[in-house]
Amino acid sequence: MKKNELFSGRLLLRPVELDDTDAIHGYAGDQSIAMMLNLPNETREETEAFVRSAVSEWKKEEPVDREYVIVYEGKVVGGINLAYSESREVVEIGWIVHRDYRNKGIASEAAKRLIDYAFHVLSARKVIAHCDSGNAASEKVMKNVGMHLADQRGTRVYPKTGVVSGELLYEITIDEKR
Repeated sequence: MKKNELFSGRLLLRPVELDDTDAIHGYAGDQSIAMMLNLPNETREETEAFVRSAVSEWKKEEPVDREYVIVYEGKVVGGINLAYSESREVVEIGWIVHRDYRNKGIASEAAKRLIDYAFHVLSARKVIAHCDSGNAASEKVMKNVGMHLADQRGTRVYPKTGVVSGELLYEITIDEKR
C-alpha cells in the first residue's frame, strides 16, 4: 500500500497522479453535469491544469486540499476530495462519479471511507458537504453517509452560465459518527 492510499470494500482511493488526466477528463468533461462548481469541465487543458495543481498540493507537508481518484475494478471511475477550513477542524467533502458507474453505491462507499479518515486520521471535528438543491443524487449520498441537513438557505451562481440556484449544506460531527 502506498502512502495516502485508502481502501474500502470494493474501492481504492488514491491521490491524483498526472497519468489520471484522461480518466479525470472523462468524468469532469461530461457537459451534462451542470451542478459541479469547481471541476475543469470545458477543455482537456483545464483538466490538465487541475491535475497538475492537485498533484502539486499532495507534495506539500500538510495538503490543504486532498484530491483522490476513485478506483473501481482497476479503473478510475471518479474523484473525491477533502478540503480543510482555516481552522482545520472542519473539512469539506465532494465527489463525482463517471455517469457509467453511478447508482452502484460508489460515491457513498468512498464518502464513508473518507469521512472516517477525516475524523480518525486528520482529527477533523466536522465534515460538511454542499450540493445544488436540485442535485438529488448528491443529497442522497449525504444522507447515506449519515450527514444531516444543516442549512437550505444557500444560493450558488454558476460562473459560466450565470444561473442562480439553491444550495444545501449537510454536515456530520465526530460525535455523531461515534
